[in-house]
Amino acid sequence: ERPILDWFHIAMRLQHLTQIAGALSSDDPARAGAKAVIVEEVERLRWRLWHGKAKDAKANLDRIRAVMHHFRGEHAGRRTVAPSRKLWTALRALDCYLVGQSERLVNYGARHRAGLRVGTALTEGTANFLVNRRMAKSQQMRWSRRGADRLLQVRCAVYNGTLGTGFGQRFYPANDLPPQMAAAA
Repeated sequence: ERPILDWFHIAMRLQHLTQIAGALSSDDPARAGAKAVIVEEVERLRWRLWHGKAKDAKANLDRIRAVMHHFRGEHAGRRTVAPSRKLWTALRALDCYLVGQSERLVNYGARHRAGLRVGTALTEGTANFLVNRRMAKSQQMRWSRRGADRLLQVRCAVYNGTLGTGFGQRFYPANDLPPQMAAAA
């Protein structure tokens, strides 16, 4: 099966866009109208991505960009960065993400209705369970890619029952010599 984009990660990007769009100023009628268009287009964008229509999503991004000029010169107020600037940055990041990953975008709605996975939550949850079980901690830790991969292989083998006696014979207590070396001594 070909790799797909995790819906959770797309949804987080869209949630960020929704929050920024809600924070746009609507102090005059032109900005209020533009804000309404942006909020509506972000929701349409969510629908299109859920249904795997990456090419159509580009049209939503273009419609948002078309009304962004109403927020030119918007002041940040007490914030460090104006919401319109944040929105522009988030739109560019989403556009680059979709352009680079569009071949991995699928129809999540159809997959969900068919009972297929739309995200990696199960895999990530299992990996967290195995790592936390080994460390007997509930907090996250930083692992090297190599170390985490090796630990997960061992933990999976233990839970699957495939960690046999042959695997354990590679390791010897520190004071004991391997049988070949003991015979040679």
